[in-house]
Order: sequence, then structure tokens, then C-alpha cells
Amino acid sequence: MPAMPAPAVMRWGDAEIRVAEDGTSIRLMRGDDLVVELSWVGAAGAPAELAVEDEVEHTLITASGLVMQRQAVNGGWRNRWVLTAEPGRTLPVTDLLRVRPGSEYSLWSWGTGVTALLALAPAHSAGPVLGLRLEQGYLEELEDPGASSASVDYQVAPAGTGLEPGHRLVTAIGADWYTGMEDLTRRLPPWLSDTQLDADEPWSSELADFGLSGPPGVQVEYSDGVVGVTGPVGRRVLDIQTPRGLSRVPLEWVPGAESVLHAVASEAVKRGTGLSLAEAVCVQQAADRHALWLDPAADELLDRVDWTTSDSVLGAAFGLSRGRSLGEGALVSDALRLLSRLPVGIGYGRVVMAAWLASISLGMDIQSRCHDLLGRPAVGRTASLESSLLHYRSVEVGGAELAGVANRLGGSLPGEAPLLTWTEQAQLVGLLELCPPEWDKAGHYAQVAEKARGQVLCAYADKRIVDAEPLAWLLLSPELSPGL
Repeated sequence: MPAMPAPAVMRWGDAEIRVAEDGTSIRLMRGDDLVVELSWVGAAGAPAELAVEDEVEHTLITASGLVMQRQAVNGGWRNRWVLTAEPGRTLPVTDLLRVRPGSEYSLWSWGTGVTALLALAPAHSAGPVLGLRLEQGYLEELEDPGASSASVDYQVAPAGTGLEPGHRLVTAIGADWYTGMEDLTRRLPPWLSDTQLDADEPWSSELADFGLSGPPGVQVEYSDGVVGVTGPVGRRVLDIQTPRGLSRVPLEWVPGAESVLHAVASEAVKRGTGLSLAEAVCVQQAADRHALWLDPAADELLDRVDWTTSDSVLGAAFGLSRGRSLGEGALVSDALRLLSRLPVGIGYGRVVMAAWLASISLGMDIQSRCHDLLGRPAVGRTASLESSLLHYRSVEVGGAELAGVANRLGGSLPGEAPLLTWTEQAQLVGLLELCPPEWDKAGHYAQVAEKARGQVLCAYADKRIVDAEPLAWLLLSPELSPGL
């Protein structure tokens, strides 16, 4: 079997940029870990036309034309792609840039036109963080990746863009290392901060000299050089024509948590068929918070939920909520038996603590049983973090891992985690909320959790989330009351 061609390797500090022999992929390695892989989707490669110590050049062939690719480490890592059309033909630009984070890194994306910014951050420690900043060109996430996807594709031109013969399309990305996510946040244009707002709160910025437009329902007003924007609850994308070109800015008006809980719970009850575990948690919590009145038919739906044979901590969470609401200690005991059969994953520790608090309200003595359950070994680093936050509360044990959780949620950066499901995002929000208040970063983690929670609530308002599971996870706390 012939040996695989060796990639071109360029040193960048203590990292390496490895460019495939045919130029079809570029991998940044830090030690033995892949940080990120970049590739031009569907491109056919060829041997390098230039390969020296700090620069590698290739010419790729795509459906849109020729792409001249240049990788360099002069003063930092710089990526440049130049797309040219075939002579005599005007073709639509359909090329995509694919970004794949390494298994130990998370991707946070502000892929919004000419101001795009991507962050590759450690998933289990604070830093360092790799920031990819668009220096020339355009990037926009093509579509939401599938649940099992490991990469994200970005358009390199707005939809419908055509490239005429003799013209070229340049995409240039600069990469630098940052101590943490907050250092990278400071590189954003000032008008990209505070893009998440309370319902009816106006978004304002000194952008009156730029062209702004929004979707139906969004109102744009100008006063003394300041633009003010208001819109209905949910996520609304504002198009801003800056001197560099088009930037798409998602603004989020966060709905009230009670309104989202009422909508999800009432819809589940109205359907009149069996409730899923997540729906049952939401309905019971809505009733406990007086966001929904339970008629006899709704009560019967809750009684029919088969939660004792569940393989999810949501089953135990529902049993505890139901037992506390009805004053039935037997349901709390059943929930403990269920927990004893489940592996210790994310949410386990919170539900065990909820069982203990529920038992106190019912006059039961189960402290030793709960202590034994909390002492079981957790499955995976994230679940171990939850056990630590509930049990040891030691910053030496959980500090780095909690910083990684905040990284996965993008820190204070606007944007999104395209490779996280809504349920995963809601689970991580709950972990940040367990941060002991005496830790130095507690205030920051609370802000990150609030931002990520607001994104989930906005997704419900826009019907981008149609199932109850993410909301049920937002409700999961040691008190089993919505931490919304």
C-alpha cells in the first residue's frame, strides 16, 4: 500500500499548521490535539505551487471556478482564498468554507457577513482561545448543522451572488491566540455588544450614517445620530450596510419565562394525548408556579405518565415535583429508587439534591440515602463537575471545567454555538448556575447563563424549538423550581 503524502507543516509558536499535500484541508494542532480544521467544501486539490517555511500556496478547483489558497504564519496565522470565475461564464458563488473543531474544543460563531468572528475555545479549561477574524470577504452560516454533525459550513458570499469573468472574490481570515473568551470579546465592533434585550427594550447604537433594514415587525428610528430599534419577542436579524459591506446582526428580545412556560405546558395539555417526560415536567412546574390551572383532565394526564421505568433523570424530576405537589412521600421514594438505577450523568446531582429538599418539606428523613447517591462516581467530566459543585465546591477541582462550560456557551460573545443542540445548551446553563457565589467568576458565569437562557427562550418564541425538553432542563435545579 503506497504511503500517504506528507502534509506541509508550518510552526506557529507552540502550534503547527498542517496543510494537506493537495491543499484540500488545513489543520491547526496544539500538541497532540486538533484545534480546528478548515477546508474549502467540494474542492479538488493539486500539489503545492509554493511550500516554504512560513508559506504554502495551492490552486483548487471548485464548481464556481478556481480558488488560489495561501496559508502563512508571518506575524500570526493568515488564511487567504481568492475565487476567480472561468473565462466567458458568470456563475453563482456556491462555495463553502467548512470549519471543524477538534474534540477538545468548542466552536462559537458570529458568522454574520463582513464582521464574522469565530472562536475555538477549550471545552474543559479557560484558555487559550483561538480567534478567527474575517479580515476581508463575507461569512454566513449556511444552515443549522444536524444533531450529529461535527462541522459547520459557511457561505463565502450572500445568497444569489454571481461572479463575472475578470472579477474575483477574496476571503481572508486572520487567527490569533487569546488568553480567554473575554479578551476576544473586546475585538468586536462596539455596536455588536448588548444585542440581547428584554421584551420592549430598544436597541440603540451610533449607526445613523449606515443603512439599516429589518424584517416585518421591527421598527427603526433615528435621533441625533443614534439609531433605535425595537421588535417583537424572539430573534430578529437586522441588515447593516457598513463601509466594509453587509453585516447581519441578530437582535434578541427575550420573552418572559412565565409566558414561555405557559405556552409549552398549555399546548401539551391541549393536545389531550400522553405527555412526554419533558412535557410532564413543564406542566407540573407550570401548575406549581400558577402559570397553568390543572383541570381534572390535565391532572389525569399527569397521573398517567409512566416515569418510574424511565432512563432519564427527567423522570425522577417529575416524580419529585408530583410527589411534593400532592404531598405523597411514596413518590419521592420511587424517585430515589429510579435514581439508584441510573448512571450519574448531567442533571443527576441536581435531582438528588431536589429529592432531599422535597423530603424535608414532606417530613421524611432520606439525607443519608441522598448522600450515598451523591457519592456515586460520575460518567464523564461534565457530570463530574456537577457532582463537585454540589458536594465539594472546590475551585481547585471544578474551576477549569466550569470555565470550559462557559466557553462552550460563548462567554459574553454574541452569536451561537452551532454544534450544540438546544437541550445541550440548556443543560450547560444549569451547570453555570451551580457556581458557588464566593468564586471569583461567579458573576461572570451568571451573565453567561442568562445570555444562553435568553437564547433558548427566544427560540421558543420563534418556534425554532418545538419540543419541551430544553425548557424542562432549564427548569431543573436543586429546588426543582424554574431558574428562569
